[in-house]
Amino acid sequence: MIGGGAIGGLFAWRLSLSRNVLVSLVCRSNYHRVKSNGYLMNSAQFGQGVYRPYKVYQTVEEAAEDQGAVFDYVIVALKALPNLYDSSQRVVQAVGPNTMILLFQNGIGIEQPFVARFPDNPLVSTVAFISVKQVDETTNDGPVVLRHGGFSFLAAGLHHTTGGLQDMAKLHFLFDAFESSGGVSTIIESDIQPYRWQKHILNGSTNPVSVICGGSTSCQEMVANPFCKKMLEDIMAEIFVLGKKVTGKPFPGVDGITDPQSATDYIASIPVPVYTSMLVDSQCKRPMERDVILKNPIELADKFGVDVPHMRALYAMLTMIEEGYSR
Repeated sequence: MIGGGAIGGLFAWRLSLSRNVLVSLVCRSNYHRVKSNGYLMNSAQFGQGVYRPYKVYQTVEEAAEDQGAVFDYVIVALKALPNLYDSSQRVVQAVGPNTMILLFQNGIGIEQPFVARFPDNPLVSTVAFISVKQVDETTNDGPVVLRHGGFSFLAAGLHHTTGGLQDMAKLHFLFDAFESSGGVSTIIESDIQPYRWQKHILNGSTNPVSVICGGSTSCQEMVANPFCKKMLEDIMAEIFVLGKKVTGKPFPGVDGITDPQSATDYIASIPVPVYTSMLVDSQCKRPMERDVILKNPIELADKFGVDVPHMRALYAMLTMIEEGYSR
């Protein structure tokens, strides 16, 4: 598992409960805390627990050298920041001829750099429907604390394969471990992109709008404001039109979300406050995933002739906000 933040830590924990899998974790900013104290999990779905990973490393190179071999699976849970670095380059040392690469990243258009760099490896595009966050990022002591909501669902599909049925069997083995031992709901689809666009309905709207709203604005507060709710629904409408145009397929309707109104109704129904990862990154003056959330969809809109004025406005504002970090 490359990336020991909220997504990587939570899913490494659930996968580690399988007797058939050994999970090593590569962490960056929280490496020393995870190495010394592990994670303290506070999950509405799974209860409380302490997770101490089998192995914790600071770099992929260290992990590969210590193991003396490449890995059967490499799960990429890094933030997708193609404007700053190429995620595919960061995992090279862990990938061998038989390694399956799984992308646990948000956004649109994240797969191509991995296909280009690893044309002979199976690549799985995975969409995580989950609410989880690290709640103590300013603390330097004790375990890393993750707060997880009441659901976890992984949808995945082989984006690129050279092994056919053999690759599919390898994917099923891993997802069986997630489900049977870790309690995570899973589904494997022949075409995962409608699920990726489904998640983008919320990701592509609430993330950038929360940054523009500023403060500590929860998603529920945004939909409670009639003006903000209208803006969110206008952005969601653009995502629905664009996603269906790009994939040529309807969205799967996860969580009953089939149109902008049902999306904002779903947000309002969540019982605990939800704060977007982009808002947290902005508050900490960290780079935001603006390219995979907004720029890549805008480029697809240009290609497919779809009008997305709200996305364009949000992208312009987020670039200015990031530039303001250094002022």
